[in-house]
Amino acid sequence: MIFLLLFVQGGKPEIRIPDLERLIHNSINLERRADETEPLTLDDALSAVARAHSEDMVKRGYFKHVDPEGLTPMKRLENVGYKTCRLVGENIYQNNLYSRAITEKKRTTYDWNSIEEIAASTVRGWMGSTGHRQVILEKDYTRTGVGVAIAADDKVYITQVFCGSVN
Repeated sequence: MIFLLLFVQGGKPEIRIPDLERLIHNSINLERRADETEPLTLDDALSAVARAHSEDMVKRGYFKHVDPEGLTPMKRLENVGYKTCRLVGENIYQNNLYSRAITEKKRTTYDWNSIEEIAASTVRGWMGSTGHRQVILEKDYTRTGVGVAIAADDKVYITQVFCGSVN
């Protein structure tokens, strides 16, 4: 699947957030398949909760699983009426729209990342962390949601919520 990377004035890419979310989801399922773990079903309601958390982190300038009011991933799900998860996990990641910025003679140019690069580096980051990897490969998780928000400073906030039941 090929995704389009649109450019706006100044060369800054316009990222289609749903495309990036789906690409991250698909990459996570590739990791699960490589581990001989069943793929996760993408759940729109879980994605809405994940996206809202990413947007909240952007808006209020924090990067944590627990929001400033103390709401955990489980509580955020319960607050929107999503009560079917006995087991909840969450991974968050902060990425960037560009890999480097070069300033010469008061002019800054950027090496912009494609959505494929953003998705791949996010999943690599999670898979390179023992705790995040365990969440991704947890066999009891069956559904997931991915939510992305982009800050004015070009940071990309990614939240993935996992849902399952204990057998």
